[in-house]
Formats: sequence, C-alpha cells, structure tokens
Amino acid sequence: MAEMTDSQRTWEAWFDAFTRIRDAWPTRIDVPCPDGDGGRLHITYTGSFETRIGFATLWCDVGRNGIFLSRVGIPEGADMLSFDATPEQRAAVIPDIRLIPTDPYVSDED
Repeated sequence: MAEMTDSQRTWEAWFDAFTRIRDAWPTRIDVPCPDGDGGRLHITYTGSFETRIGFATLWCDVGRNGIFLSRVGIPEGADMLSFDATPEQRAAVIPDIRLIPTDPYVSDED
C-alpha cells in the first residue's frame, strides 16, 4: 500500500476531528483545528428530518477550511438544515469556505 500524501494526511486529520466531535454528541467538545490556526470547528448537518440521514460540513472559523461528508447519520437533537433549504438559508449557517478534497489529483509530472 502506498504511503499517504500530505494532502491525504490533512484530510484524514479533518475526518478524525469530525469523528471526535460526532462521537461525543450530545456533549459539545472543542477539538483543535487540524490546521493548527487556533480556530474553532463547526459542524452543519443537512438532511432528512424523517431519516436523520444527510451530509455534514465541518469547517474552521479562522482559516475557513473544511470538509464535506456525504451519507452521514445526523445525531438526534443536532441542528440541521433540510435538503430543500434555500441558498440564503445555507449561507446564513455555512460561511464561504474552502473544501479540502478527499482524494486530490496528483499529476504524472510530479
């Protein structure tokens, strides 16, 4: 198995932060931003109110980096947007962030 790239390690660190926050629910814990910028991490869930299945966006309020996770279970009692939320409703909750890719493209020339 090939060694992970720096980009993959970065994404894994973000995924680990998400997992720690999700697993602690309903206790709200502070997990350091994987970027080391001292920022606070936020999670927004979007999904079905009936099934509590949807997607999650995790981001840092300082560096404005984050990850997107599809097909996640949304914890009971966690705030969430519905799938049919308007762009304005989403923008009020999720700021303009840079999403870290899950599997970044690596050129053959590198």
